[in-house]
Amino acid sequence: MADALKDVTVLSKGGLYRNEDALSLAASNPGAATRMLNFEISQFGGYRRINGFAPYDTSNTTVTGLGTILGLWVHGNTIYAARRNAGDATGTLGANPITVTDESATITIAHTSHGLAVGSFVTFAGAAAVGGLTINSVEMKVVTAATNSFTVAFTSVGTSTATGGGSSVTYSYSYNYSIYKHVAGVGWGSNVGPTGRSVIGVSKLRVSDHSFVGAEITVIADGVNRPVRHTGTTFIEIFDKQGTSSADTDAVLSNAFDSVNSDATVTVDHVAHTLAVGDIVRYSGVNVNVGGVSINDANFTVATVADVDTYTFELGSTSGVGSQTNVGGTAINFFYNRNTSSKDFIGAKFTTDFRNHQFFAGMSVHPNFLVFSAPNDDLDFVVASGGGTINVGFTITGIAKFRDSLYIFGSDKIKRLTGNNRSDFVLSEVTNNIGCIASDSIIEIGGDILFLASDGIRPIQGTARIGDIELETVSKPIQQILQALPSSHDLTNMCSVVIRNKTQFRYFFPSSTSAADSEGIIGGLRFADRRVGWEFGELLGIRAFVAASGLIDNQEVVVHGDSDGKVHKQENGNDFNGSEVISVYATPFLYFDSTEKRKVFQKLSIFTRPEGSSTMNLGVRYDWDDPNAAMPLNYALTTAGALLRYTTTGGEYNSTFTFGGSASPVLETNLQGSARSISLVLTSSGTQAPYGVSGFSVTYQDAGYR
Repeated sequence: MADALKDVTVLSKGGLYRNEDALSLAASNPGAATRMLNFEISQFGGYRRINGFAPYDTSNTTVTGLGTILGLWVHGNTIYAARRNAGDATGTLGANPITVTDESATITIAHTSHGLAVGSFVTFAGAAAVGGLTINSVEMKVVTAATNSFTVAFTSVGTSTATGGGSSVTYSYSYNYSIYKHVAGVGWGSNVGPTGRSVIGVSKLRVSDHSFVGAEITVIADGVNRPVRHTGTTFIEIFDKQGTSSADTDAVLSNAFDSVNSDATVTVDHVAHTLAVGDIVRYSGVNVNVGGVSINDANFTVATVADVDTYTFELGSTSGVGSQTNVGGTAINFFYNRNTSSKDFIGAKFTTDFRNHQFFAGMSVHPNFLVFSAPNDDLDFVVASGGGTINVGFTITGIAKFRDSLYIFGSDKIKRLTGNNRSDFVLSEVTNNIGCIASDSIIEIGGDILFLASDGIRPIQGTARIGDIELETVSKPIQQILQALPSSHDLTNMCSVVIRNKTQFRYFFPSSTSAADSEGIIGGLRFADRRVGWEFGELLGIRAFVAASGLIDNQEVVVHGDSDGKVHKQENGNDFNGSEVISVYATPFLYFDSTEKRKVFQKLSIFTRPEGSSTMNLGVRYDWDDPNAAMPLNYALTTAGALLRYTTTGGEYNSTFTFGGSASPVLETNLQGSARSISLVLTSSGTQAPYGVSGFSVTYQDAGYR
């Protein structure tokens, strides 16, 4: 008598596993996946193919400017984006400004007092061919810069040495970036941020929010310029000591300026100024041009200090306006920034608040230093007020506050700062063996801080005992994937985002060339226990260089910026801005009660949650992919539409579901073949609706031992 039919039901849970052997995974975690591409943990159980993304504003898809989106954040119900300017300087060059050298890609451009620096971007038009090269409409970076000339690297080499180009060569130079805000019905509008922000060396803007001054404040750091403070209406650069506006400053001077005819030196009368040579000063409210130059809202460097009440700075140009004595008005607002080695936070890459102080770190000149403000004041960094610096002893790769500590990350070390102010701040060691290798992997989610270390994704979790820190790797199942990322992607380009309503995070590793090669990691919590509840999958096809999430009209919005200056809204639509979504879910090889007993497979039932019409391809693999095993052809599984549901009120169909759609969440198909083990591979592509898979049931009949 033939053996009776058996049914085995497997719940889809556990996430992606790449580090476990086939036998162990099938025995201990049969609902896990050996491949899980563009799937996430479903809020309704099982796995779900992710949503697509589309332009945040379909009528205004692109932020003004050129190149990659440099920064993206949400503040006060509004999305802000930063991008390089298209043309900070334009004009026409002198006659024959181009010099080409035979068999060299280096081109010299003659331009008197061009003002460019290494790393600036230049574009030309109207140039005749020189040395076999036509350089029109090709954006290039400045390689070397002299006062009246500079060089660029072209895309090909010259065929002869020559000078020329004609007399109609026009230029467009790009060396700053701007900050824009999105306005409904208008788009990205005009620049709302501070002017003159150098883009040279800027790869990314990072922000932090706080409200310890009684207002919602965003602080922005770009790794090159002075950090910026934004109130929602006003941007100001942060100095060592200043107020919240040009009318609220450290000091108010009266008729403080003296100048000499045809001399660039300005003498400032400032009682008990405490400044030193090299400090930066700034003024507003000056009612006259000093030395023929408007000095309002410009930065000047202290050149000499004659005494405690007098110092000088240089204008940079002169004019014959006659000598001036005691000019400027009676309400001159004064700002300053100390240029001492321990206080200078120009070029900070990282910023956060902690214990009602604003902290900065990641300065290229002082990579080991934390700089912090006075308590309850994010615009006062003076020691006498409670500001200060801390040398942590290693190059800082990131900072993050968590509970009662500020964590300071190096590439292989972690320290933490505890206490309330400079009088009781204490720096202590967490580990000397583990650190953060990707600055933008540091995220707060599920009551933890997660970060990417050399051995995987790790949390910092405080326990009930004060001072006890638990460090562990939560990403062992995908360790092979994580170890390969540093060699295949530039970790300085990676970004991350937290989707709070799903308790989910996404790491994006964008390709330098295409979306098709852009990878990522998706992680989410299925259980309350974070140590066993993290489940992972892979992302493919999302080329995100910056990402952010926040509330707009009390709804969570998830956005990312790409290399073409576009801002996209994730969790939106069925495709990747018109491109297909490729998804794969592969189960372990399931052998049920025996690895040696053959089974005749009869039927498969897949429990789904369709969200629209979709077609899935089911591949069946036998005997651990034995090449000698007979494999059946793929099965096509189709849903007619979203699952029918009745609302709890009114007895009407819910408009989010399709009338005439799938009446049952179960997709059934007959199976063919026999084997000792079976693996199911569910794939889809195209622009179809997402769908969930909560589990499956396999019906088979034992066929005895071979």
